[in-house]
Amino acid sequence: MKEQILQLVTLVIAGILVMILHELPKSIMYNLKNKNQSPNIRRKIYKLFHYIDPIGLILCITTLTGFSKPYMYRIKEKKTNLMLGITGLISLFIIFLFSITIWKIYYPIGDTFSYSTTVEWVIKNFPNYLFQFIAVISMNMIFVNLIPISTFDLGLIIAGKSPGKYFSIIRNDYLIKMILILAIVFRIIPNMSNFIIQLFIVL
Repeated sequence: MKEQILQLVTLVIAGILVMILHELPKSIMYNLKNKNQSPNIRRKIYKLFHYIDPIGLILCITTLTGFSKPYMYRIKEKKTNLMLGITGLISLFIIFLFSITIWKIYYPIGDTFSYSTTVEWVIKNFPNYLFQFIAVISMNMIFVNLIPISTFDLGLIIAGKSPGKYFSIIRNDYLIKMILILAIVFRIIPNMSNFIIQLFIVL
């Protein structure tokens, strides 16, 4: 029972961390590209709870495949859209690389931990679960953001490259979101993600 509780708590923390670390770099990039904003508006990006999507967090907990809530950008330049989309994907990949590397080095598969108290057990197992979950959630989120939904990273990239196609994905928003849900429910995204993760573990 205590292991399930620890995993649940760690999943929540991992999901929230990935959401924030995914969206915050994009918001910082947005501020850098829009320096004429008022200081109050510029500081809003540091209200980190804005990046936590409740539905995305539930999906992170139940399927390890969620999504974050982007800052509400007001973007007029195509180049800014493109840079934000690329920044989002790069940030997720960096999160994945960092977490999978730490997990491989400090928590090799097959290792067992000895402990004498529950507190010691939590201290030894929490980081193991945390980096593992961060790696899986971030890789899953990469695949999620490669689905052309208007607010996702690929959507921003499309907006930066072809506004006409961007309006097309907005018109088909419901259909694309249904495809995303099916890809999660039928474990298409988790299976692709697991394949990539296994490659990194073997390397």
